[in-house]
Amino acid sequence: MSVLPPVPLPFGAIPLRGDAARAVAAVRLRALAADLPDGLSVRMMDLDDSNLLADFRVRVVATLEDPDHYRMAGEVGNFVTDHLGDRGLTAGIFRKGALVAYGALGLPSATDPNRGRDLDLPEAELPWVAHMSSAMVDPSERGRGLHHRLIDWRIEVAEALGRRHLVTTVSTRNHRSWGHLARHGIYPKRLIRVGGDLVRLLVHRDFTVDPVFDTASAELVAVEELASRWDVFDRGHVWGRVAAGEGASQRWYALCGRERDPR
Repeated sequence: MSVLPPVPLPFGAIPLRGDAARAVAAVRLRALAADLPDGLSVRMMDLDDSNLLADFRVRVVATLEDPDHYRMAGEVGNFVTDHLGDRGLTAGIFRKGALVAYGALGLPSATDPNRGRDLDLPEAELPWVAHMSSAMVDPSERGRGLHHRLIDWRIEVAEALGRRHLVTTVSTRNHRSWGHLARHGIYPKRLIRVGGDLVRLLVHRDFTVDPVFDTASAELVAVEELASRWDVFDRGHVWGRVAAGEGASQRWYALCGRERDPR
């Protein structure tokens, strides 16, 4: 995917939202559009697409092999209205007019629900948080790299808007999703509880730092055990996923460890 150079806003300026942010996002959409497989197109979605997005989300969630992979009970606010209106941006990928994938980027203010608080960020940095929110792909279009393209687009938009922190929550068992995010430098940093009783990974990328894995601290934790391993995050975080075995005997593991001391 060809990438336009970032145009970050100076830290301390008023973060863009609404139409101004949408204009920045639309420019970044050109690279995504040029890189799509044949037969697909992409455009910014708006409030006129509310029913389309809401119906698509319900349909895709119903196809998930594990209901824990995405639970709408863990969301705050009105996802559709927030991400099609002034509080977010959403790119939709279409095949012959039918929505087949989307990627949503939340743009909270310091007074909105803000995952930066779960990272214990200083109040002054909360306006510079962007939520990676969610991306969904129709089962018929999976395996074509659409999720990775939508991750790239949201990273580019967040950086262009000067949003220093990218944050979201992911099910520990949804290793495909958090594994994809980790490949783009958005790492599971801690476990939190959302929606009452849901245990979720809090994933985060800070555009001002470039962490390096301390391989000497490497530890593998089975994905099915990760939700109970709060201790892992006391001494490091998750850097990616690793598969062991093949076929029915294949198991997935979280690759955990510390960051290398830069000194």
